Amino acid sequence: MAEHRALKRVIGLPMLVLYGVGVTVGAGIFVLIGTIADLAGPRAPLAFLVAAVVATVTAFSYAALARGFPHAAGASLYVKTAFGRPAGLAIGLGVALTAIVSSATITLGFTGYLQQLVELPRAAVVAVTLAAVGALVARGVTESVGAAALLTLVEIGVLAVLIAAGAPVLAAGDVWRAAFGAGAPLDAGAIVAAAVLAFFAFIGFEDIVNMAEETVEPDRVVAQAILWTLGITTLFYVAVALIAVGAPGAEGAAHDRAPLADLWTRLTGTSGAWLSTLALVSVLNGVIVQLVMASRLLYGMARERMLPAALAHVGERRTPYVAVWLVAGLIVVLALAFPIATLARITTTITLLVFACVNVALVVLGGRPDHARLRPWRWVGVLGAVLTAGLAAHEIAALFAAL
Repeated sequence: MAEHRALKRVIGLPMLVLYGVGVTVGAGIFVLIGTIADLAGPRAPLAFLVAAVVATVTAFSYAALARGFPHAAGASLYVKTAFGRPAGLAIGLGVALTAIVSSATITLGFTGYLQQLVELPRAAVVAVTLAAVGALVARGVTESVGAAALLTLVEIGVLAVLIAAGAPVLAAGDVWRAAFGAGAPLDAGAIVAAAVLAFFAFIGFEDIVNMAEETVEPDRVVAQAILWTLGITTLFYVAVALIAVGAPGAEGAAHDRAPLADLWTRLTGTSGAWLSTLALVSVLNGVIVQLVMASRLLYGMARERMLPAALAHVGERRTPYVAVWLVAGLIVVLALAFPIATLARITTTITLLVFACVNVALVVLGGRPDHARLRPWRWVGVLGAVLTAGLAAHEIAALFAAL
């Protein structure tokens, strides 16, 4: 029977790191950099660094838990073990929702870059894109993660070329002093607001744990991949943010449909069409890896009997095809129903709440005799819970204030 097939264990550390970087790098830097720079001004790199610190603390919590629970259900399994099935179900659905909403955000970013090159109806672009990505992901994990790894190299290449073009900006001391110097104006409220939005750019490292059942030696490899992913993305983000706020014409960047392509034009005076073209595949990569993750999460939750058994069906290609097409359909609906900024804020807020619960789960599980290996990491869970819950509360308060 299809539902009794196991997932295929084929992923090693290099591919898992590329997967993690691919799911992390994407809409956050390719689409939202202008908005973040508009919020924090010259302090935008500091906002990215604040977001990175919060993400890093939680990354250590995920890494510790992944060693003890190398299974596809990820965060939902951690919280279920700590607090019971209802809590695990709620967190699992929250994680799946963030992946779906994030993918809708990324899909709109993809549409924005495509419309820089050719005018096409948004609804048609969204539907065709998700149909193609769904077919790829349903075909097999080797094909989908392999494609994601290849597209990740394109993403990194685009950012590396952009950073090279912005090297004169990075070499100027003024941009560093404006971003991190004590003498420059410091608007804490604006920096926190920008950091919450910048946190969207770091969402993805936690998705690595949901690939555990398709990873070779998951108790060792998953934790390493999480930390490598976060380190690589932080370096790229801070560098690009410094260039974005230091380049000529930074004031109007918040309204760019394809901000990195426009940044290239401001840096070099030449057309950014080539960057828009490569950004298309880079942004699309985020949809692929999020669809892979969300489908595996739903599969894992169904295996843990937290969701209907149909979502655990595995086809002849050894992929959870029912979960894949359910997720793809939901992404289409959300991408057509909400603007990109709203989707990004929803994603960030839910993710922060999920992270807070995972951090608390680490504290609880570390206090139990049967999980003694987690005990040394309990302080990380406490710090992570305070940071993520604090940012989530800030965002929720801002949301209610805007109503």
